[in-house]
Amino acid sequence: MRFAFLIAWSHLKGRRQSAGVSAIGLVSVLGVTIGVTALIMVLAVMEGFEVDLRSKILGSNAHVVVLHYDGYFGDYQATGQALRAVEGVAAAAPFVYTEAMVQGRFGASGVIVKGIDLVQTPGVTDVRKNLVIGPMGALNTDADRAEVFAKLRTPDRAIAQAQDDTDLLPGILIGVQLANQLSLFPGDRLHLINPVGGGKGIMGAPMPHVRPFRVAGVFNSGMYEYDTKWTYIAIPDVQDFLKTDDMVTGFEVRGHDIEAASEVKARIDKVLGYPFHTSHWKSLNKSLFEALALEKVVMGLILSLIVMVASLNIVGTLILVVVTRTREISILRAMGASAQRVRQIFVFEGVLIGLVGTIFGTVFGLAGCEALRNYEFPLDTDVYYLDTLPVVVQYDTVAMVAASAVLICFLATLYPATIAARIRPVDGLRYE
Repeated sequence: MRFAFLIAWSHLKGRRQSAGVSAIGLVSVLGVTIGVTALIMVLAVMEGFEVDLRSKILGSNAHVVVLHYDGYFGDYQATGQALRAVEGVAAAAPFVYTEAMVQGRFGASGVIVKGIDLVQTPGVTDVRKNLVIGPMGALNTDADRAEVFAKLRTPDRAIAQAQDDTDLLPGILIGVQLANQLSLFPGDRLHLINPVGGGKGIMGAPMPHVRPFRVAGVFNSGMYEYDTKWTYIAIPDVQDFLKTDDMVTGFEVRGHDIEAASEVKARIDKVLGYPFHTSHWKSLNKSLFEALALEKVVMGLILSLIVMVASLNIVGTLILVVVTRTREISILRAMGASAQRVRQIFVFEGVLIGLVGTIFGTVFGLAGCEALRNYEFPLDTDVYYLDTLPVVVQYDTVAMVAASAVLICFLATLYPATIAARIRPVDGLRYE
């Protein structure tokens, strides 16, 4: 084995008469280096987008959602206690879900109204953490956000509130994009409209139910869909708006480990049983994350073509070595070297090229990821939901890229090595 390695190394070092072979070998190393660097950096950026998207989705949604087959249900305090006793559950909060319309001074929009528990919801979702504007302006500390959130039912008077508007109205939290569309600020009055909540009119047609609310705060989840459509109100105010008893739509559950959401769901199903049914974040966003995973795989396969092209250079390099060193190979065979030993020599040559290129590519790739992370490459927020390029390095992915590159280089050596192993002593010494 050491004998084959030393001969392979002597071939790659090159001499004056084999400068062309060494140049082609250097090109092969550069090709592998560039391919591995590109793969590591691109996959790190794609992983960053996936992780950031997942964190934003799970920031506005729970790990597990518990619903009732009858829709609204009462006596939910007992259900909450049973949920919090389930192994793996960190927190659980009731919620009320409905769709409605909001009418502001400069327009109207369809929205999703979510009734939340002002005490328990912050332990399940990031609604409170996402608050950016309150009655007195920008919210810069967690204490300010907590104060605005706690006073949602009776919000403080805002600096932008009209002097003659002194009505005590329940508060509502709206997204930053919805606030921009309707030109709404904390303290402004808006009307929440339930199109069929006002009973039947004279001709039997459903009548809308309208109730005024006051904008208590503006949140920014980082997801355009949530920031344009979601609104939050305290559960008692939603129940009053919908004219329902003390009933909720379901429970949001946060587990200790997001990857164990399916196991937590199974335990909840076992504890609650019928008429409850549950879903976890992986199933609720299955299509989205499957698309992201497929995109990452396809991008990896496309970029791996760079390494494959470099492997073709390795094939050409080894074939050229076989052609130029046929005499030396014949001498080795005549001195007793087996065909397997000759094959090992050329396999070592290709693997050495792959290893050197992979090592340099891994170092450059990790350095490039660190540079991108520190530079915080800016993105157009009108196109992307992020303002900087996210970079997340998964070292298992880096190891997989490195192993794949070396494997491709190894496979590229098999054909030239087989050709070299077939050379007989007489083939190179016939005309000596």
